[in-house]
Amino acid sequence: MNATALRLVLTLTAGSLVGAIFVLSKLLLSQGLNPFIVSFVQTAGAAGLILAVLRGRGQRLPLDPATLRFYATAGAIAVAGSALLGNWVLARIPAGIFAVVVTLSPMFTSLFNALVERRWPSPTALAGTALGLVGVLLVLAPRAQAVEPEQALALSAALGVPVLLAIGNVYRSRRWPAGLSAPMSTAGTMLVQALAVLPLLAGAELQGSAAKIAEAWPLLLAMVLVTLAANVAAAALQRIADSVAYSQLGYVVALTGVIWGAVLFDERLGWSFIPAVALVFAGVILANRRVVAAPAAARTATPIAGAVAAAR
Repeated sequence: MNATALRLVLTLTAGSLVGAIFVLSKLLLSQGLNPFIVSFVQTAGAAGLILAVLRGRGQRLPLDPATLRFYATAGAIAVAGSALLGNWVLARIPAGIFAVVVTLSPMFTSLFNALVERRWPSPTALAGTALGLVGVLLVLAPRAQAVEPEQALALSAALGVPVLLAIGNVYRSRRWPAGLSAPMSTAGTMLVQALAVLPLLAGAELQGSAAKIAEAWPLLLAMVLVTLAANVAAAALQRIADSVAYSQLGYVVALTGVIWGAVLFDERLGWSFIPAVALVFAGVILANRRVVAAPAAARTATPIAGAVAAAR
């Protein structure tokens, strides 16, 4: 499989899995579970599973200062955008509306990447980003009209999520430690996220949470497994794609959320879904053409195939 095809497969895989995470989060929050409990179980469970796999393979997490700094920074950005702000917003607005906001991530990524590199992305990357945005807006814009007035504050706060996602995209692409595999990156950053949520969990209102956890454990287990798979796939993609190509995940996430809404909540897809999928698919292909590997990832000696295989 050539590099472009591999990036395309990883983009579709990781994006679909992340979209499933949003839906699972919404289902868990709708059952009355505290957002911090959901975030802690999600991150600690995923980190524990992958650390156990790595230990079983005789592998240890790199703990040199540069790699620890990468874990801490990438994990802090993720916990701020997902575990804290993302879950707070998801508890207050429909998942479909949240998906509309998340689709702004590629646009912010292109902007931040241009500011950092002091040059605009390639014409194909810009065209791919624009095509993807048009595609998801075909499906999601009509749904955005369903926002109620009292949800306006949450919707405004939700804009912080794609901004944080974009910052994380650019940071990881430029600061990925040499030799760090995708599973190891996932383990380190997820562990940081779990530790960051723990103090918040201690101060939260947890009355009746044990009974709710007992009832929701199948969903929580699914959340952990999907989170683990999504993060490994996304980390594998991050090692071979620049930040703009990587950010196309946001468009796949949005359409996946719409599909899950149709499957789980009997929401109609509408006539615009097929052209939207075609536009997003074309945009992802364009954005992944002639991708230059991220500076840090380009120095990595470990092939991506080995990183993906290590996660199995």
